[in-house]
Amino acid sequence: MLMFKNLFRERRRSDVVHGLSSHDASAEPVFTRFADDAALAFNAPIAALTLIHDDLQSIMASHGFPIGCMVRSNSFCTYAIDHPGVLECCDPDVDARFAHLPSVTGDPGVRYYIGAPLRLLSGIDVGTLCVIDTVRRLPASADQTAYLLGLARQASMALDARLDIWGHAA
Repeated sequence: MLMFKNLFRERRRSDVVHGLSSHDASAEPVFTRFADDAALAFNAPIAALTLIHDDLQSIMASHGFPIGCMVRSNSFCTYAIDHPGVLECCDPDVDARFAHLPSVTGDPGVRYYIGAPLRLLSGIDVGTLCVIDTVRRLPASADQTAYLLGLARQASMALDARLDIWGHAA
C-alpha cells in the first residue's frame, strides 16, 4: 500500500511541476529574491529554490549557483522534499545519506545543508528552498530555521499563485 501511496504522490508532484515548468517562472525576480534572502539570513555563499520531479531536480532560482538541472538522486533536496520541517546536515562527509554525493566529494564541496520543502496549498511538495555552505557550521539557530520555513511558505504561495494564473491549479 505504501508503494502505491508513494507512486501516487510522485505522479501528482510531477504533474504540478510540469505545470510550473510550462512557463518560464525562473525569469521572475520574485523567486531569485527568496534564494538571495535565504543566503543573506545564513551568511552563506549558496542558496537555491528547486523543483523536483521524476528523476530531476531543477534549480529555478539561485544565489551563488548556476541555474539548471541535475539528477535527483545526486541531491540533498531529495531527502528534504517530503520532510515535515527543515532538513539540516552540519557534516555531510560523515552522513551516509550524503557522503557519496558529487557535490560533497567534488565541486562545490558542500559541508553544510539546510532545506525546507515547498509545500503548495494542495499539500503537494514540489521542491525546496535550501542554503548550502562550503564550510562546516553549527546547527542553525531557532530564528534562522523559522525564517527559512517562513521564506519557503512565501515561495510556495508565489508558486501557487503562478499555477492559478496559468490555469494549472494543483
